[in-house]
Amino acid sequence: MRVLGIDPGTSVTGWGVVTRSGSSFRHIASGALELGSTRSLGERLGEIRSAVVELCRVHGPTALALEKAFVAHNVQSAFRLGEARGAVLIAAADAGVAVFEYAPAQVKSTVVGYGRADKRQIMRGVALRLGTSLAERADEADALALALCHLIGWRLRALGVAGRRRGAAL
Repeated sequence: MRVLGIDPGTSVTGWGVVTRSGSSFRHIASGALELGSTRSLGERLGEIRSAVVELCRVHGPTALALEKAFVAHNVQSAFRLGEARGAVLIAAADAGVAVFEYAPAQVKSTVVGYGRADKRQIMRGVALRLGTSLAERADEADALALALCHLIGWRLRALGVAGRRRGAAL
């Protein structure tokens, strides 16, 4: 399974592609889409959509992991996050890639072991899981963490289903 993680934002959108290789994870590619703030919001959202469609074309993910919308302290930031998420959702639909959404605390808990981990801890957790210090930006690390969260959760869900099937057969 190959997963594209997206950390949406209207100034910077992080992305990362991770695959599972046996019992470990492998980094395929990652980066950050620098959108700036001088262009119109519509132009930036269009660029997010185009970039995600292209990432799906190039990397062929079987799933896209996306951060759920949340309101922290600033309602305007939440609106902007929602708009960036919308561009990603449309792009995933255009590319035919299934989207799975995760709350920030769930991603942190799954990847780092602590639901209130800070950016530095996430970057370190991602580096440890992938066996290298790949992410230079927090946005990129967050996107890789989303992809890892999906892969870890997918494996746990598969084990849970397998366990129920074995139990039912007895």
